Order: sequence, then C-alpha cells, then structure tokens
Amino acid sequence: MLTPRLVVITYFSGRKGGTGKSTIAANQAIALSMALKINVVLMDFGVDSTQTSSRLLGINPERPGALDFMLGLVKDVNQVIVRSNVVPSVFVIPPGTQKSWDLWDRPINVGQAYNGLRNLVITASRLTNAQVVVIDLPASIDDVVVMPSLINSNIINLVMDYASYADIVLTELDNSVVRPMMDQLKLNPIVNVVLNKWLPGLDAVESKARAFAHNGEVFVLPTSPIVQYLTSTLKPFVLYEPKGSLENFVKEFNSMTKALAEQVRKLLGF
Repeated sequence: MLTPRLVVITYFSGRKGGTGKSTIAANQAIALSMALKINVVLMDFGVDSTQTSSRLLGINPERPGALDFMLGLVKDVNQVIVRSNVVPSVFVIPPGTQKSWDLWDRPINVGQAYNGLRNLVITASRLTNAQVVVIDLPASIDDVVVMPSLINSNIINLVMDYASYADIVLTELDNSVVRPMMDQLKLNPIVNVVLNKWLPGLDAVESKARAFAHNGEVFVLPTSPIVQYLTSTLKPFVLYEPKGSLENFVKEFNSMTKALAEQVRKLLGF
C-alpha cells in the first residue's frame, strides 16, 4: 500500500493539564479543513479524561476507538472512524473503550504502539481522503501513545498556559522529548509553541518561549470567557460570530490557523 501524502499535527502539553489543548485541537481541525478545503481526521487520545475534542465535534466517545485498534481489539479501521456531525469534512477517532489501567494486563511496548499508530494514521487518512491528521494527546509524558504520536508527527504544537512557569515546562519537554527526537532519532519536525490564555503584565513569557520553537513559531491566544463558556457547553467557537472577548481570541486564532495552513502547504508541496 502506498503511503498517502499527509501531515500529522500533534497537540501536546506534557504533564500539564488544563491548558486548553483539546479545545484548540478540535477547533483547529475545523479551521484547517475550511482554510485548506480538505478533509481532516482528529484522533483523540484523551483516554482517562473528558474526551473534550471528540465531544466538541459532536461525537459520543463511548465507542471503540484509537486504543482499541492499537491493542488489536478492533481490526477494521472503519469501526473506529466517525464523521463529525458538526462539520462533515472532519472525521473523528475517539479514544476508545480502554482506559490506561486496562494496559496493566495487556502490555504493549513502544514498538507495537508505534506500528499500530502508524497503521491507524495511514489507513484512516486513506479511507477518509484526508491530508491532515490532528492528534490530541493526553496530559502525560509516560503514556504509551505519547512518544509514538510525537515520532509520527510533522508538526508538534506545544500548548502552554501563558504563565511565568511556561518556560520551566517547555525546558523539561525540550530536554526530555524534543531534542532527543531531533538529536538521537534525526527527526526534524516543526515545533510551534502556543501560549494560551494571555493576560496583560507577563510580556516576558513570549520572548522566553521563542527558544523552544524549532523551525516554527510562537502563537499567543488571549483569555476569553466566551471561549470557556462555549467549550463548557461543547460548542466549537470557530462556528460562532466573533463578538466581545471572542473577537480578540478569534483574531489571534485565525492568524495561527493561517500560519499552520502555510506550514501544511509547504509540507504537502502545494
């Protein structure tokens, strides 16, 4: 089987939860699909969490999904792919029926996880005619799906709170994940830094973050109570008219989408 031309974009925050990573990933899947006029697959690995990205795209995650396929419990990729009923050009692969504790008596090594994930990404892309696969990772470094997902990625978006400790978290991820991938595995992904929930008075955060954007950019998204409200009611903010605090947020989010779309175009050669 020929490998399709596709770009894998992974959203990752290390061990830090609550950064808005899943909200950004789900809305970015919609926005990139619209901007590039292509199909997009979103793979939700929120195994033990609220599966926010699946739910934002209108999918009930209580069904077979990514981890079931990687463990060999589901053989047919068609059984784990669902077309979003919010935006038809976006397809969703939910986390699945397995939880992290289910792996205790079903050991899976990194090699198996890598091969299973690679097969899932390529086959899902082919079946949906998608040229972009978005992966929403859990808030973990040790989870078995994390490193295989990052190794398979062309673009890695490190999503951080816009906070004074952001550079500490970024340093940890750079030393333990990003640089080993580049130096030892000789991979050269685009690494962007996304600083979410900006508030005035912490302007040094962005300048420090630039050291961790390898081949990529730093994006700053402001705090928006409207985004938080829409997410809490499982509504993608990109589908709403931007007013109030949403207007400022969407302005920066659209700039990020434009830059990401350009990165995707260059990788795909168009």
